[in-house]
Parts: sequence; C-alpha cells; structure tokens
Amino acid sequence: MPERPAPLILVTTPPEGQPFGSHAAIAADGQRLLAGSLSHRLGRLGAAVAPLPATASAVGEAFHWGRWFTAAARTAVAGADGRIDTIGYVGGGALCLLADDALVSLLSPIPGEVVANNRFSADAVVIAGDLDRALEALEACETDNAAARRLNDVGFAWRDLGVTPWSRFDVDTTLDLALLRLATRLPGTVSRAALDASVRGYLEMARLPGGGALEVPHLARLGEVMRDRRAELVVAGRVPLSTWQTLETETACRVRFLVEERGMRSARDPGSQPRSIFAALMARSSPAELIDELSRLGDAVVLDTRVLMAAVAGSSDASSWPPEEERFASDFGDHARVATPWLRELTQAANNAPVPILFGGHALVSDGLRLIVAAAWQGW
Repeated sequence: MPERPAPLILVTTPPEGQPFGSHAAIAADGQRLLAGSLSHRLGRLGAAVAPLPATASAVGEAFHWGRWFTAAARTAVAGADGRIDTIGYVGGGALCLLADDALVSLLSPIPGEVVANNRFSADAVVIAGDLDRALEALEACETDNAAARRLNDVGFAWRDLGVTPWSRFDVDTTLDLALLRLATRLPGTVSRAALDASVRGYLEMARLPGGGALEVPHLARLGEVMRDRRAELVVAGRVPLSTWQTLETETACRVRFLVEERGMRSARDPGSQPRSIFAALMARSSPAELIDELSRLGDAVVLDTRVLMAAVAGSSDASSWPPEEERFASDFGDHARVATPWLRELTQAANNAPVPILFGGHALVSDGLRLIVAAAWQGW
C-alpha cells in the first residue's frame, strides 16, 4: 500500500503595522514567535508547513476567514500537483501548550474525517479526503471557529481534541501571553518542550506599555480566594465543561458559574445576535453598576468581557467591538488606553472594586483558569 503524502498545514502569521510598544504590537510579536515555533514542531512531526500571512481588514470591513483561507489552500494544493490528500489550518497562537502526541493525533485524520482542537469553536482543523468538497464548504465560513461544524454538515466525520489537556489555549491577546508565561513557570503543569527558547525569552523580556512585565493581574489574590473554603469565586462567560470540572474539584472555594454564549462565533445562523444577561443589566443601569453587582456576588470575579462586547455590538465579529488595543489594555486595567466610553467605565470600575476582577477572553475562562488554579496551589 503506497505511503500517504505528508499533510500540508497552513499556519497563520499576524499582520504587521501595530504601533511600537502597544498592547497589540506585543501580542502580534508573540504570535509571530509562536507561529514559527509551532511550524518547526509540526515539521519535526512529519507535516509539510506553509505560512499563511494574515491581512488587516479595511476600517469597517469584516474579515472573511473562509475566502481568505480557501484561496491560499487551493493555491497550495494546485502547486503540489495533486499529491496532497490532507490539508489543515492552524491559528498562529494556537496549540502552543499541546503535547506532541496530541499534535500527531491532529495531523492524522483518516479520509473523510476532520480533526479539530475544538469542534464547536476551532482554532485548528485538519481534513483528509475530498479536498475540493471540503474547501467548497469552508469558503462560506466567516470565521475559523465554525470550520469543523461546516465540514460535518457536508458529510465529514469529526474528531474533537477538545478534552485533550491545553487543546483550547490560544494566544490572541497580551493577557494570553501573560498566562503563557505563567505556564512556563509552573513545574509539571504543561509540556515544557512545547515552547522553544525564543518564545520563553520573549515572554520574560516583553514589557507592557506601562513598563510592567507580563504578569497575570490579581494572581495572588485570586489564589487566596481559590484556597479559602469560606470564599466564593464568580466566573462568567464562555466557560467550557472541562474548566468547570477543574474549578469544582481543584479549588477549596465555592464557585458561582454564569455561562453565556459558548460557541457564539460558530452559531449555525449567521444572522443571530449574541445576547448576554450582563449586557442587558448594564444597559438598564451602567457599567459601573454591573461591576458593583458582580462584586457583591463573590470574593473574586473572572469575566469574559468579549461576550459583553459582542452583545453590545450586536455581532460576534470582533471588527464591531472596541479596537483590539482597547480590549487588550482593558484586560490589564489600563483604562487610560480605552476610548470606548462603556468599556472605559467598566475598566475603571473594576480597578476600584473591593474584590479582584480579572477581565479576558476565551483563553482566560478555559485553559487560562486551569493555569491560575495550578498557580494557586503552588503558592503564587
């Protein structure tokens, strides 16, 4: 039986042009290093790897992932003269903590199968079999998150690596880089071989716009709450079941979960608008009053603010949200860099809250929280 050709994996690299010293530039530089590190790992494991340069959308123009990816994928397939039967996509900041055996599993779909790091919100997908049919289906996907679902809809079987440790961790923001730096400092928590020296060096060297290191805000105070049987932790947003289970079994405190809009970027109905009980409460009162109410619910709060942003904008498309510099700055409480009035007020109120309140995105409320739990028991 002839040997199958190596899978071809397209790895995203972020666009250039972020202002020097900004949160966005720090995140993009980190993603570029991670994309290079992941490309080397994939090559070492037997894949053929090609860079997939991201392009910045024009102001007010939504980025369409499917048209961008399939154009590059078809060019790559045509250049291989039909010798490819497996093709994949990986976001540049994805899979950076995934162990090699899980990467091998991702690279090994059987014909007619798609393997994804999270079938309901994919950052990485690898497809084998009828690539023309696969690319035709993917061309209609507005975001990568819906890719595995769309392929399943047209007949591909799917295999989900979502329960594999660290499969959901994806670096999109400066806070995600701070969580990644934390991961490198926790013995036995993650596969240390997953990150090369250039990435580790950057995580230690990088400085936030205010001059601080890449430190997770409120880490020590969050740890105190997690270790306290009398305390209560509030976690709100797109919290996956695996993280829920970790918090229920690995913390001493009580945990209050408020789960909203899981899979909001891979909804079947492209016209559906994200909805949030917190955004509704904020609209009826104010961002400061929302923070006040959350502060009353527990002794610490971890809030996925991207759900709020999507609900306020009426769209899961990040181009409709506050600019990325403002989103990233808000995660660190840097309200001076936030111009959007409601987000600035929310950030200032969180800074002044009587309990620690940590903002972030999906990486925070999924594998990021698992890292914070591990740090809590190691005395950080």
